[in-house]
Amino acid sequence: MAGLGWTFEELVYYFDQSPSAPGDLNPIIKQLLMTCPGSSVFGIGGHSVVLWISPDIAAKVSLQSGDERLRHEQEIFKLLDQSECPQVIQCFFRGVDVSFLELITNGTLHDRMSINKPRPILQWMLQLSSAAACLEALGYAHGDINPQNILLDINDQVKLIDFDHSPRVGDMLDVGYEPYVRQHREITGGIYGIAGSITEQFALGSVFWYMTRGSELYSELEGSDQVDRLLDGNFPTTHPQDPIDHIIRNCWNGHYLRIADLVGDIKDLLGVGIQVQGVIPPSQRNERRRRCEECYSLVNPSHKLRTVEGEFRSKEEDGYDEPLTTTLSFRSFLKRSWSLLTA
Repeated sequence: MAGLGWTFEELVYYFDQSPSAPGDLNPIIKQLLMTCPGSSVFGIGGHSVVLWISPDIAAKVSLQSGDERLRHEQEIFKLLDQSECPQVIQCFFRGVDVSFLELITNGTLHDRMSINKPRPILQWMLQLSSAAACLEALGYAHGDINPQNILLDINDQVKLIDFDHSPRVGDMLDVGYEPYVRQHREITGGIYGIAGSITEQFALGSVFWYMTRGSELYSELEGSDQVDRLLDGNFPTTHPQDPIDHIIRNCWNGHYLRIADLVGDIKDLLGVGIQVQGVIPPSQRNERRRRCEECYSLVNPSHKLRTVEGEFRSKEEDGYDEPLTTTLSFRSFLKRSWSLLTA
């Protein structure tokens, strides 16, 4: 997946032709494209744009300044930093209106399903469920698990993306993409229910169906018929002797109290634990973060790189990432403290 490769002028032209243009574009988009050598527009989302910064770094920028959805996603990334979950996209640095992420160019699950080569479905199921379980452990649901929000890396491993709308467990769920969410005849909570294990496992079950069948749930039906099937919980026949189908049926029926229990079932079926390749080692992660900081400091001079002597950032950066050396020192402190407690 090569990306769009657009210049800023081409991006502006695209929105000039679009009936849903966002208005004044966030100035950081142009600033990054003008100051980061070789950068280009990689992709466009509903309220953000992804920029190619380097072969291993992307910048996700809100289309308009001050977008709370990107800010919310940054809060999720901050929590994920402590969980070390390789099945979610990695965030190297967060600034005002921009998140610097690992660049994954192999496309979405939709793209991968169109390629005629073996599919490690059980490993994908385990990786995707583990990502959702990681969020669950932090008290959040993803809320919008669907094939467009699932990327595949160069090792054919799943990476869950897009946490802009991720609700806390127990919050109303009002955003989603059918058939990965469903309404009910009797509305309880939000449009698609209450965010939690029930909504997450339904989405996962529908993704597993897509992985195994190659077509989406109810794809053969027209819109109103599809909605009625979802409302009534009238699901396709699954094979009772097929262990993957058994898991899919469990997910649709809300069998699992926790997504972690679903992970356990998949591990039992697979016979081995999760296999992870290509984990970014700390040294590379720190180097990428340093490059992100340098790039960000060019467009936001108020962000000061911390020196060896110890220069703190400006107050405008409160709530965003500390400079690298501050973070490393704090993590080292935590590591030493934990060692003392467990000695």
